[in-house]
Amino acid sequence: MSKGLVPEDLPWIATDGSDDRRVSLLDELVESEFVKINRSLDVDRFRSIEGLGDAKSIPIDAKDFDAAFATLKLKSCSVHLQRTFPRILQMQYSTTGAIVGFTMDDAASLIIDGVEARAPALLLVKGTATCEIVEQRANLVALLNFASIDDRDWPGDADSAQLIATLPDRCEALRVTVRDVLTLASHSPDSFAQPNVIEHVEESILQAVDLAMAAASPTPEAKRLSLSHYLALVRKLDEFVADSAGKTLYSADVARQLGVSVRTLHNAVVAIRGMSMHRYLRLRRLWNVRQQLVRGASVQSVKAVALVNGFWHMGEFTALYRELFGETPQQTLSAARKQSSEPS
Repeated sequence: MSKGLVPEDLPWIATDGSDDRRVSLLDELVESEFVKINRSLDVDRFRSIEGLGDAKSIPIDAKDFDAAFATLKLKSCSVHLQRTFPRILQMQYSTTGAIVGFTMDDAASLIIDGVEARAPALLLVKGTATCEIVEQRANLVALLNFASIDDRDWPGDADSAQLIATLPDRCEALRVTVRDVLTLASHSPDSFAQPNVIEHVEESILQAVDLAMAAASPTPEAKRLSLSHYLALVRKLDEFVADSAGKTLYSADVARQLGVSVRTLHNAVVAIRGMSMHRYLRLRRLWNVRQQLVRGASVQSVKAVALVNGFWHMGEFTALYRELFGETPQQTLSAARKQSSEPS
């Protein structure tokens, strides 16, 4: 239990350390003067957590979409709890101090800039930095945004992001602090109106991070350097694909344009995106189709959109689309047209 928060203050929190408690935390929170919750999200309008930067997501699996997030804003830091969804995420974080991110259970796993981030790993961002993230499953993730970290001596350079391995007990202590703070602010907001409580809460959070950082060691530098070339290559690939919208792309031509072999490009995509180049490019094309279909009125037909995005086999295209989004392309288009025709 974090310093300043004792069990008697939090009677609704189980103390058996069960995974059910962790997974259900976001569902158990309620909005208050301090905690804001958004559960009315859908995959087409999903937006990033406010204040942490710019995000672009491509769903890997959009069936049973159940993302949500809660935000607690204190005086000099904010606490964000997010239930994510299987996706590829390009996130440009931006903070005046530092952002510390971590999963809320040991089963969660992400790939960040080509490195698997399993507990007890922490993501530490200072200033502005872009991260390439792959989530093969839904995760429960916490992010702490500190306005200033002067004199705390946390590792890392300005405008950088790195994965840091800490000790399991330090990581769990940080999770417990976050759970306790969110629960208190959600269910007993009056406590935050008491003199100096918010300052004490912030200090508890900082102390928990300090302890985690004190036991931390950066991901081996050699591995990070070996991935830097792949990371730059995948970002060039994304730019090339975006500039070539509506054109048929062949792997050999793409590799030639980027000045590498097909094998090198494939290896880069596998390392950074966690899947083959073929699957990644197909995933991007499926997402482009959906984004066009949800515009509704401006779409002539599903077939026209599919062909523009390189899908010539309509049966295969429909199956792939339904597998990814849990509905047919025509259902997406019909729903979009119905919504656009309803009076505002």
